[in-house]
Amino acid sequence: MAKSPALSSGGIELTQETMIDMMKPKGKFYGVRGSFVIGDTKIGGHTTCHTLQFGRKLIVFDFGSGMIDIGNELTKRYLMPGKTIKDIDAFMNQFLGAGNDPKNLGLALLESGYINQDEELDLTFMSSHVHGDHLFGAQAFKPIFSPKTNIHMIGGLHCGMNIHEVMEQFNFRPPVFPVPWKFLGSKRTLQVINPNEHFEIENDFQPIKVWVLPMNHPNGSYGYRFEWCGHTIAVTLDHEHGHDEYDRNIVRLWEGADIVVTEVQYTAGMYDTRKGYGHITAEAAAKHAIEAKPKRIITTHHDPDADYDTVQEIARTIERKSRIQTTFAVQGMVF
Repeated sequence: MAKSPALSSGGIELTQETMIDMMKPKGKFYGVRGSFVIGDTKIGGHTTCHTLQFGRKLIVFDFGSGMIDIGNELTKRYLMPGKTIKDIDAFMNQFLGAGNDPKNLGLALLESGYINQDEELDLTFMSSHVHGDHLFGAQAFKPIFSPKTNIHMIGGLHCGMNIHEVMEQFNFRPPVFPVPWKFLGSKRTLQVINPNEHFEIENDFQPIKVWVLPMNHPNGSYGYRFEWCGHTIAVTLDHEHGHDEYDRNIVRLWEGADIVVTEVQYTAGMYDTRKGYGHITAEAAAKHAIEAKPKRIITTHHDPDADYDTVQEIARTIERKSRIQTTFAVQGMVF
């Protein structure tokens, strides 16, 4: 078989197969639970956090406790030779424990000799909403403390507050956390989105087109549809069925998507005692899928009371009723 000709990209020789592979979106689940963290090694106990990779653009979606693992994974790329994540942990704990001014933590970390000062980490964060299980992992996300990290945050308003204001007033504020938001070493920018908004994220080959619609959830939630290089991924966290306007929004976001990443937290029996909590059943998700006809569904945001059999039952119910391939997310799973 003849070898495909190499293409030059910024001085790097890439085969056509590599270029084609780069044009396929990818993702990874770092947290797959809803409501709160549990000790489950079979499916995973971290709360909601996953990544979407479009070419070289990495998007971190939601700030659940799964951010701990992705933060460590990213930090390892920028450690100096011989240094470890434990070294970073020890340095930060010793610095704050010694009574040093928190505003100097970022600079001290940069001057510690643990981090490669020549490397910059550029990240895009996207938020579905700001309930605690989707938020509290940010405090343990190590790159947020480094001056070499640039973070662009995208999210809507919740009770009139944007994601920066929520972080500043609740997550990074004494006595809840010793380092105030304004003293974090990273450079952070904000993009506030509105319901039914279309916007683009600049990226390799072509921009990522994003469409946002509101979900039915207490204090508000936003669903997203990403289109890039002929591929479509929908992400809907959290939402509850039974409201025509919001149900139509789910179908519109899911329509024809290659992959739908969605919370499906309840069986019909579980829902009987949880109406109004803001989460969907397997049966309702199947109805949306029949109408929207996505190619594949991945369920996540599993209820903390749902064991392996229950999570599997939810996925099988959707697949059986909709005849659309459905799997459930496991922590560490790549898609």
